[in-house]
Amino acid sequence: MANSWFQFKEFKINQDKTAMKVGVDGVLSGAVSHLSRSMNVLDIGAGTGLLSLMAVQRSDAQVTALEIEKNAFNQCVENIKLNKQEDRITALNVSFQDYYKECKEKFDFIICNPPFFNNSFKSPDEKRNIARHSHLLPKEELIKGVSEILIKNGIFSVILPFESELIFEQMCNNYGLFCRYKLIISPKENKNPNRIIIEFSGEKEEILIENIAIRENDTNQYTKAYKKLTKDFYLHF
Repeated sequence: MANSWFQFKEFKINQDKTAMKVGVDGVLSGAVSHLSRSMNVLDIGAGTGLLSLMAVQRSDAQVTALEIEKNAFNQCVENIKLNKQEDRITALNVSFQDYYKECKEKFDFIICNPPFFNNSFKSPDEKRNIARHSHLLPKEELIKGVSEILIKNGIFSVILPFESELIFEQMCNNYGLFCRYKLIISPKENKNPNRIIIEFSGEKEEILIENIAIRENDTNQYTKAYKKLTKDFYLHF
């Protein structure tokens, strides 16, 4: 059973009210994202507020955090206040679809840790169901909305199942968003990739591709590469 809270070096996350807890996907997404020069960040599906708080630590940006599920939204607001970031992060209890259609501003960085499970079994816990199932935010709706509120040279960062990469990338291309960076993620050094972080922009650039394994083969300890990437956040790295 996950702890009701998670302590990082510069902030604390309470997670007792949310279905989806702090995990490797979220931490890796926040750590690898190229947002240090960003000034206006959008976090789609903010959950506990983890990615928003990581963005604040890594940049001087103002952050807008969207969360549709009420309990998760309340937890996000709680964590913003707990870490005294009310002046930097604005949380909104709204769907991305409703938000982008009325949005009057543009963002230079948009980050999303989206629902993965298109056709898999549904959880009996509706809160977890909302967090895990993409029918509430279809891929094309996400990409279309991002393309409308991202500045031309801005960055859209998303973490996906590795097998979803090609289809998602093609859909982004159809809306004028082009890959600029990929981090291919394996759970262990001897395992096939299971996740990928991709960054897109409205401007075509040479694509940088990197690989990382989370754990070592023999010891099952975190790899040096993972520790180096996340050392500014985890207490024990």
